[in-house]
Amino acid sequence: MKNRKSNAFTLIELLIVVGIIALLISILLPSLASARNAAKSTVCLSNLKQIGTQNMLYLNKYGVFPPVRLKKTPDSDGVMQDFYYDLGRQFKRKAPRWQWFLGEDMGPVIDPDRYANEIAFNNSMVIDNPYWEDPAMSGFTNDVRNGAYGYNGHYLGNTRSIDTDGDDLDDSWVRWPVNDAMVLDPGQTVLAADSRGGFSPHGNHSYWLDPPKRAVYGGDPANDEQAFGPDPSDPLNKPLEVLGHSPVEARHQRRGNVVFVDAHAASMKLEALGYQMDPLTGETMKIDDPLYDRTMNHNKLWAGTGRDDPPLEYVYP
Repeated sequence: MKNRKSNAFTLIELLIVVGIIALLISILLPSLASARNAAKSTVCLSNLKQIGTQNMLYLNKYGVFPPVRLKKTPDSDGVMQDFYYDLGRQFKRKAPRWQWFLGEDMGPVIDPDRYANEIAFNNSMVIDNPYWEDPAMSGFTNDVRNGAYGYNGHYLGNTRSIDTDGDDLDDSWVRWPVNDAMVLDPGQTVLAADSRGGFSPHGNHSYWLDPPKRAVYGGDPANDEQAFGPDPSDPLNKPLEVLGHSPVEARHQRRGNVVFVDAHAASMKLEALGYQMDPLTGETMKIDDPLYDRTMNHNKLWAGTGRDDPPLEYVYP
């Protein structure tokens, strides 16, 4: 009788095949992850370009940049009154943030037609417009206060209300309106970007993007990054709250996506945007860090002039 040759794999051959497959997977997985991250970054850049385009349309129509948030506007007597933004829908938005002013073609940040009444609509914060969503953000609620993108409000639309005539009644804003003639280099002036907010890893006023150098509180450079909090002289407000620095967030392969005033978008390292980075954490350097050096930060890509001009101060009375 002739011996039959077996066509089955031996144990050693199977182990070799499994090993080769495991090796190929280990090689391919980082490439697949990198491809997914690149795709997310592409979607984000597309969103930011759309935001930049809508801002240019807004500029052409109204002649000014959007306010970072508009809570009140003066009436005919100069007295500040609550502001409602007319969406052309059944409900108006009270005290709208900058995103709402760019919604004429992109659609509203939150669809008012999904709500039964104006109170419910104004209480809603969760964004349902995909233009304002970054697929790289996961684990966080994307809302109009703590969403994916922040605005260069310090230079383009600082609507913190102030008293300019000494009557103890706010009648104007720190820096708004800002027209296009005040931005000398649109291609080198940040409009909006991936924003981290005052918390790490994310949150706390991320709609308002902070440049590397924030306004100085009380005129003292030692208080950098502490410019904005409730007015301690107002008994209705809680004591002064220090709001953390809200920088560009490097959420795309250690880069942050940015759109400039001329509507071109780019993926950039935070150092290139003027931030001093902590070599240990990879985050922006905190003011209480012994290595913090304010002179290493610059706002050249933020001020609109190409110079390292500081933001206007907001000093509590």
